[in-house]
Amino acid sequence: MQNFKNHIENFSTELLLEIFDYLSINDCFNAFYNLNKKINSALYISGYSIDLTVISRQKFYKFYQNIIFPNYSQQIRKLKISNDLTIGLLDKFFNEYYLRDFKQLRSLILINKPSYIILGSIALLIPHLKQLEHISIDSNSYPDSFFEKITTKSSTIKSCYLPGLQIQDNFTFESKITYLTVTVEDITILWNLLARFSQLKYLNVFLRSTVYANEECLSELNVISCNNLQIFKLHILEQSSIKFNEIEYLFQRILFPDLISFSYDCIANSLDHFNVTHWNDILLKYLSTIKKFVLLIQIPYKLPVYIDIKEALIDMQKNLHAPIPFSLSIDYEYYMIHTNIYPKKNFNLSLKPPNLNLYSNNYDPINCDIVEKYSKINSLILDCNSILPCTILSKNIKYLQIQGYNDNLNLSKSLKNCSNQLLSLKICGLPNDLPHMSNLRQLTIQQIMFDLKMIPKLEFICPRLELLTIEIDCIQQFGNILDQLRYKSNLTELKFIRAFSRDPIQTWSSWLNERKQIIPSDNNIAYEAKNSYLFIWF
Repeated sequence: MQNFKNHIENFSTELLLEIFDYLSINDCFNAFYNLNKKINSALYISGYSIDLTVISRQKFYKFYQNIIFPNYSQQIRKLKISNDLTIGLLDKFFNEYYLRDFKQLRSLILINKPSYIILGSIALLIPHLKQLEHISIDSNSYPDSFFEKITTKSSTIKSCYLPGLQIQDNFTFESKITYLTVTVEDITILWNLLARFSQLKYLNVFLRSTVYANEECLSELNVISCNNLQIFKLHILEQSSIKFNEIEYLFQRILFPDLISFSYDCIANSLDHFNVTHWNDILLKYLSTIKKFVLLIQIPYKLPVYIDIKEALIDMQKNLHAPIPFSLSIDYEYYMIHTNIYPKKNFNLSLKPPNLNLYSNNYDPINCDIVEKYSKINSLILDCNSILPCTILSKNIKYLQIQGYNDNLNLSKSLKNCSNQLLSLKICGLPNDLPHMSNLRQLTIQQIMFDLKMIPKLEFICPRLELLTIEIDCIQQFGNILDQLRYKSNLTELKFIRAFSRDPIQTWSSWLNERKQIIPSDNNIAYEAKNSYLFIWF
């Protein structure tokens, strides 16, 4: 170790900074903090990315609150905070720390519906964050003028990810941001957005509703040219009732001379959005420059008959001007016509559609490691009674939900290819044939009451578990389960517990009051009771 220290001391500051760039902030400080003054100086000027979404409460207080934020806030370049599992962390952070002190902050990511007060304070601080380039916020409601302040009051912000922000009215302000994800009310609002945000290179937009009742407003739109836009992703939301002629009119009024990639995702009640004549017209006249075209049309399978879908697919494949391959997939609810590789990462096989024998070749993507068109899928919802006992899931699957029981299904065999890649599993009970899953971080056990006997099995199945969701029969017994999980098990990385109970005798609130009287206040654990759920962070 002494030789190692002497060798490290000879490294230049520039080399130390490069080393720190490859390490997480935890590894940097665990390995190098207080070794010597030179290394401490390098730590002080290095830039850090901080992710507080799955951090333990103990680490937050001991490491971030006591060391990082008081001494290194000016070196933080990326900050990601969640209010989901980390109970109250968003409010705590913004109450105790002044974001303006994060002078090198380049990326700010807030997850799980930050409060109006937090969003309002961020909007006011935007002009003072001189290095901020990217902001991402997961929320469905925003203060008035938030969008304007975020996109116009900073000269450095280039990228805004605000999928839940709904632009419902035309606006007059302009912005120089280049990457944007947002929701707009209709095509006229989208036209206005593109006219005002002329520097956009990337636009990912969700379209909420039709202008069918007020079609005369379309004729009032002048032709504009989006000279900088290169990537355009358009999502037509369910229940929008948007007709495809509105989409055609959009391309007649908005030109994309340098567009490279176009994606179109739609849930529709007819084949109107999959008409080869209309798409030929759009591709030839308005999208002649694109090199990538991604299409996903989802149609509820109760509406048209299968033969109509198949004929439309053949027609598109045969007569589309561009040589683009298409495929048909079918999940628990939709016919899905899409360009050759299924474009989404998630797939739902929780139910089998009727008349499965008509299209069984299109139904089952779960062996997607040998089927190219399903190669992007990493999240799967699966009814175990709808698959063959010999099914082996793809190694790509990282997020898996298995519904129901099937004694004929050997889970050890079915999961053998993906067991080491699985990060999240939701399952009924805790079957004996579950394999060892070395990287599983989240486990939800359903339809069975959790008890102390299950803990040794958890230690074997998922030793690196971080989040456990369980159902408790008797709330009064939960204290023993919690203490066993926290202090006596080998689940050393466990940070979060979500417990559900239908106990008719006791509530989680009364249990918390009793526990506070018995056990002194512990700053390393936080509780939150919501109806039948108890959330724990430690």
